Amino acid sequence: MQVLNFDIEQESWMLEGACSNLDSDLFFPVGSSMKAMKKSLEAKAICNECPVKLDCLEYALNTNQDSGIWGGTTEDERKSIRREYRKTGNLINY
Repeated sequence: MQVLNFDIEQESWMLEGACSNLDSDLFFPVGSSMKAMKKSLEAKAICNECPVKLDCLEYALNTNQDSGIWGGTTEDERKSIRREYRKTGNLINY
C-alpha cells in the first residue's frame, strides 16, 4: 500500500480556490453526455475566475490527477500539456 504525504500547509492554496465551497461533483463530470459536457464548461468557467488557477493546475500535473477539472483543464488537456512538456520542455499556456 502506498501512503501519500499530504502537507496541508503546503496545499493551503486549496482553501482559496473558487471551488472550495462548491459541490465537487461539478468538477468531476462522468461520461461524455451533453450534461457532462455542460458541467465541464461550467467548472472551467469557475476556474477561469479563480485566484489559484495556476496553483491548481500545477498540483494536478505534479500529482498526475487523471480525472476531473483542475486548474481549468480537462483530463485530455492535461495529457496534452504533459506530452508537450516531455517533447519540448515547455508548458502550454492555458
